[in-house]
Amino acid sequence: MNKKKGVVISILVIIALLWILGIYKLSSMNTNNSNGKSLGIISIFIEDTLEITNKYGITDSHPDDAKLEKASQLLNTPLRKVIHASVYFVLAFIIIIVTNYLFNNKKILSSIVITIILIVMLAGFDEYHQTFVDGRTGSIRDVLIDIVGGVVGIITYSSYYLVYKMGYKKYFNEMRDGGINEQKEEKKEN
Repeated sequence: MNKKKGVVISILVIIALLWILGIYKLSSMNTNNSNGKSLGIISIFIEDTLEITNKYGITDSHPDDAKLEKASQLLNTPLRKVIHASVYFVLAFIIIIVTNYLFNNKKILSSIVITIILIVMLAGFDEYHQTFVDGRTGSIRDVLIDIVGGVVGIITYSSYYLVYKMGYKKYFNEMRDGGINEQKEEKKEN
């Protein structure tokens, strides 16, 4: 492995490890802290969205605090699940880039399998870890949501890889072969 490749892989692995640590740090929050932060962020988002849409005449809504709190609570669970999936989407994307880079972009199926195995393990360990956190429980549903997010990340990267990388190679091969055929035809004409 050359020095440049080693540096790139090291940086990507550090990013992946920091991302995993971030996931486990968030999973270490007790239920009250976790829900409280989520509800606070959602409330701010709703209030800011209403302020902007009211300002530009899109809406004319001025709900009281009780309605804002109810809206925040209704959105809390679905948004938390979307965030679960999104976090594992990013993690899978990072992991598949690392594994594919390790294999010199030649073994995409191996990269996919390794990434799926790691995502399943990390999602399972994350939920298991939550069983030791005050007020939290592990959930098979959350593991499945995490895995779905990871699989979407894998599909996204694999689609890019297959369309861009393979198409790019095919284009240059055709250009090279076309150029060679044109040179042969020119020699025949002379």
